[in-house]
Amino acid sequence: MKYLRLGRLANFFFHNGQFISLLSLFPNLLQFHLIVDQCAYDVETIKIQEIANYLHRQCPLLKILVLCIHMEEHLRRAFYIVLIVSILVILEVYYQYGQCAVTAKYSMKNMKLTHRIMDMLDGLSIVYWPDCQSLLNVLRNETYNIWDQDVDLSIEWPFKSNHIHSKLNNLQLFIETFQNNDFNVEYYPDRKLFSLSSVNEKSARQPHVDIWLWKRYDEHEIKPVLQLFDSSLKYQSRLISDIYPLKSVTWLGRNVKIPRQSHKIAYKEYGISYMKPIFIRNNCLHNLIDGRWFYNTL
Repeated sequence: MKYLRLGRLANFFFHNGQFISLLSLFPNLLQFHLIVDQCAYDVETIKIQEIANYLHRQCPLLKILVLCIHMEEHLRRAFYIVLIVSILVILEVYYQYGQCAVTAKYSMKNMKLTHRIMDMLDGLSIVYWPDCQSLLNVLRNETYNIWDQDVDLSIEWPFKSNHIHSKLNNLQLFIETFQNNDFNVEYYPDRKLFSLSSVNEKSARQPHVDIWLWKRYDEHEIKPVLQLFDSSLKYQSRLISDIYPLKSVTWLGRNVKIPRQSHKIAYKEYGISYMKPIFIRNNCLHNLIDGRWFYNTL
C-alpha cells in the first residue's frame, strides 16, 4: 500500500473552501506531501484510502475541479472545430462570391511598385520581361488579376561578363543596389528569387514584385536554355530561342518586353486554357490568411 504524508501549508490552489497544495512527487511514488486546510498540523503517515475518504468528505471541490478540467478539454476541442469550420465557410464564400480578390488599394499599390522597379531596371540596362501570371495578363490584355498578390518579372542572371553592370553578379552588391533604391529585399536562394516591396514592409504579406533569376546554359549544349528549377514552375528549362529576341508590347501604360514565344511558354506552363482567367482556392487561402482582402480598408 502506498502512503501519503500530511505536512504544513505552503502553497494552495483553491481560493475558498479547502486549500490543497501538491509540493513534490518522489520517483518511487511511495510518498506525497499534501497540505490540507489552512491549518498547521503535522501527523504521521496515513494510508491512501484514509486520505481519500478524508478528501471526499472535506474537499468535494476536488470532484468539481476534475469535472471542470474535463469540460475545459471538450470546450477547447469544440472551439477549434468551430474555428476551422468557420474558416472553411468564409474561404468558400470568399472563393464563390469574392473571387479571391485583394483590395483595389492593394492592387494599385502593387502597380505603382511595379513601375518603380521597372524604372530602376531600365536605368541599370537590365533586360526583364513579365512572367508567370503577369505574362498571362499581358497576353490577355489585362492590367492585373483581381486576386493576384504580386507581379512576376524575370531576368537572366548572372549577367554576361561584357554587361555594363556585370559587377551585379555579386549577389550582395545586387541586393544593396535594390536597397539603395528604397526597396525592401528578400532573397530566396533555393528558389532563385528576389521579392521586392516598399521599405519597412514584409514582401510576403504586402504588395510586392517577384524577380526570377534565370541562368543560361549554352556551353556544349545543342539547344541553349535558360533554367530555373523551382517547384512552382512547370516549364523550368526554356529554350533561348523561346525567349530572345524579346518583343515590345504595351502593358500598364508603358512599353515592356515579352518573350518571343510567349504563347508557347504560357501553354507549357498553364495548359491549353491559359487564355481563360481562373482563380483557385489556394490563392484565396493565401489572401485570406495574409489579410489582403481588407488591406488598407480599416
